Amino acid sequence: MSAGAVRLGRCVTVAGPSALIVLTGGWLFLGAGPVRTGVVWAALAVVAACVLALIGHVLTGGRASPEQAYASALDAARDPAGRPGAPVPAALHSSRWTWARITAVAVAVPTALVLSVCLGTADPDRSPTATRIAGADYVIKELPVAAVGNVVRAGSSSRSAATADYTVRLPSAGDGKDVSATFRAETRRGPRGVGDTFPVAFAPAQPGLGAVGALTSAEIETQLEGRTLSHGSSLFAAVGWAVVALAMLGVASPPRRARRVQGDWVALRATVTGAAEHVEPPSGSDAKKDGKSTSRYKCLTLNTEAGDVPLSLAASHERATPLLVGRAGWLVWNPAATGKKVAADFVADEGWQLPGRVPGAEAARVAAQPRGPVAIDAGRQVRLLELGGLWPRTVPVSVLLGLLLSVAAAGALLLPADGGWRVWTAVAGVAAPFFVWMLGGLLAPAKASEDRAPVAGEPAA
Repeated sequence: MSAGAVRLGRCVTVAGPSALIVLTGGWLFLGAGPVRTGVVWAALAVVAACVLALIGHVLTGGRASPEQAYASALDAARDPAGRPGAPVPAALHSSRWTWARITAVAVAVPTALVLSVCLGTADPDRSPTATRIAGADYVIKELPVAAVGNVVRAGSSSRSAATADYTVRLPSAGDGKDVSATFRAETRRGPRGVGDTFPVAFAPAQPGLGAVGALTSAEIETQLEGRTLSHGSSLFAAVGWAVVALAMLGVASPPRRARRVQGDWVALRATVTGAAEHVEPPSGSDAKKDGKSTSRYKCLTLNTEAGDVPLSLAASHERATPLLVGRAGWLVWNPAATGKKVAADFVADEGWQLPGRVPGAEAARVAAQPRGPVAIDAGRQVRLLELGGLWPRTVPVSVLLGLLLSVAAAGALLLPADGGWRVWTAVAGVAAPFFVWMLGGLLAPAKASEDRAPVAGEPAA
């Protein structure tokens, strides 16, 4: 079960965010047609498959608490043949999957929000008239309005935005007779009147195909291409998407590659004694201002011959500490590495390797002390301890059901139908995971008490 959860988690980590990116990019940048239809629906199918696979896994194997998942990961990584005082292994594993999970969340969250906004506010397809004109040799010209009808105002003011039917006379390239054509357009400050002009797209050789009009030529081109958003709006959404995603990626440490331990590395015999909050000492301009700390964060505390050394994990320290207290092994890192946090690994005598980071100041302090060469055993093999590797077993079913509702809402918004319902459907899709999760939490205690009631009412034996 543990191996299956790890494999499923890795597949979802790669496939889910990738499909979200393809879906969002296809909806933003591809015009109407079979290519966009195929791309967005295939991407949505992948997202739905990821959610359904997680639901099936939880329903089949049962949900585990995060603490239980951490304990299962530790049991899976432990080597029964481990022995106290085992030497330092020559090879250390990479932690790319830990980085991949953090990166997936950092990318998926802003992508899902951008997708929801774009699905809710965009026009899903081009009209039949725009489709006919786009397939002909069309031109865009400023033409005067001959008649106005079916005016719908957005507010009571005469300057409110309004939508109306506008009739123009299209010049014909054949017999020279003008042809009447009507299009519907939205204006920002009241409706246009007879004699006002609109940019209008039509086919001079086939004026009977109709016309498409808008406030600007760019909006007309957007309609003819069948784009869900204008070029400017798509660019704005893409830039905002990239900025937020990069900002969230900034909190993730770069992926750690597999490494070979060298004789000049720092290697300390260490025992996990607990967890504490590490306070970074002020440095640079901060030290000159007020002497206050620049940051503080949770760390494991490891007792070594060089004193207590903090080790920051890419996991919950509150959940990991009870499992790791008392574990002995080696704390190793490359003294040539620099930065606010230095990549380090705790290699337990039980045969597992836990990646982490030692504060740069602590790493420099320890590395500056005299030390002998590291005794390395080239034949020793260790396993990577991924405390978050079993995350598919920890996701509440209520959250997964909410995500399934979000996928269904996205599918409805991909349909070529317009209307005010789109915005509310997008809002419901974003809120569904949170609402269903909260509802599940409220119903859980009631359900538990209902399950215990018959037991309390049983007659004594």
